[in-house]
Amino acid sequence: MFLVRCDADLLQQVLSNLLSNAVKFVEENTGTIKVWVHSTDDEIQVWVEDNGKGIPAELHELIFDKFFQAKNQTLKKPQGSGLGLAISKKIIEMHNGKIWVESEEDKGARFIFTLPNS
Repeated sequence: MFLVRCDADLLQQVLSNLLSNAVKFVEENTGTIKVWVHSTDDEIQVWVEDNGKGIPAELHELIFDKFFQAKNQTLKKPQGSGLGLAISKKIIEMHNGKIWVESEEDKGARFIFTLPNS
């Protein structure tokens, strides 16, 4: 069991941003998205993982910048404003947590954030 002191609405926004990004980048018929929650004595970790296109290593830090959108992410025009991950990062940091991505191109992406366990 774990207890986290947080603004539930803001945390919901983070999860919504991560899930909507995952939905955008998985294949319609073969895409999978998993959400994991793991607790330690000090923190909880939340993972949102997909089997989509993945993110090249050189973009791992840039994707959290305001208005950043990767080129060639799909054949169609990118959806969204490019603010979702920047806002998510700010929210997690306001809660004394961390957020990052683990990904390789063509091997999906795993977004992880941590929050202190209260």
